[in-house]
Amino acid sequence: MTADELTEELLRLSRLLDDALAFLRRETGEYAEAEDAYRMAWALAFLEAAGPVQERKAKADRATSDQRRRAHLSEGMRQAGLEAVRSRRAQLSALQTVANAHRTEAELARYGPAVEP
Repeated sequence: MTADELTEELLRLSRLLDDALAFLRRETGEYAEAEDAYRMAWALAFLEAAGPVQERKAKADRATSDQRRRAHLSEGMRQAGLEAVRSRRAQLSALQTVANAHRTEAELARYGPAVEP
């Protein structure tokens, strides 16, 4: 890999990391809203239900299954965004290691091996 190709790939991965971070921020906000909507709907459904506690819980669960599903899907998307950020960071780190190895080789070729006194 040439220095230009290495630079181009580092920039590409950097842009992908920026995109992943933006996605994570967006999904984190959507998750917070979906989780709040679910919890509020469940609480209201529980308060409005009649019967023993277990029956009221079951009714609230049934009444809020769509909100719960949306909250869980949103949490999954947030987790996917977090994994994308972690993956891009790892890729950048690996490429930085390659870039450092190239730089060290270039210095060695230019100055020769370091001699300890």
